[in-house]
Amino acid sequence: MAAPDHVTMKDLSGIWVMSKSLSDDMEPSLKLQGIPWVIRKVVSWATITGRLKQTVDENGTTLISIEQTATSGIKGETETHRLNWSPVTHASTMFGSQTVRSRWVILNDNAKSEDGRALDPFLTEGWLDRESPHVQVSIQSEKGWTAEQIWGFAQVEEKRYHVRKFLVRNNEEEAKVQIVYEWLQS
Repeated sequence: MAAPDHVTMKDLSGIWVMSKSLSDDMEPSLKLQGIPWVIRKVVSWATITGRLKQTVDENGTTLISIEQTATSGIKGETETHRLNWSPVTHASTMFGSQTVRSRWVILNDNAKSEDGRALDPFLTEGWLDRESPHVQVSIQSEKGWTAEQIWGFAQVEEKRYHVRKFLVRNNEEEAKVQIVYEWLQS
């Protein structure tokens, strides 16, 4: 189901299901991240559900916790994003050790990636409201790949959905993926 109007970036709390029919194929990005072929196929068949909880701590920092499950209730990984741009080491069974930074970002001409370059237009274009804060996530993997993500709301097939855009780079290769999430419940 498309995202209800009352669900905004100020509170993404709820259950979201990745829409395979509306999302791009993740295969190219997973390949660049060194994920073996068999695992890439399993991921392409699985339905991924995320239970998001968004809170604000005593310092005013937004935290977004995501508990993921795959088809048949197989427990996935849990991610916590503290939107203050501080580096956090995340040990992932699938992706290995990563340094992750997360923050709020306005998608104007001054929006930068972690290395100081302007964000790729793929990441900054196509949003319903570029002037409102979006979530930016930057990942540096110990395996050598990087990923830049922007989360927000976009119109897909004339409906409003929660969308995450990923730009994965490994050496000179890159993959751009848009993942669309359907609202399940709060």
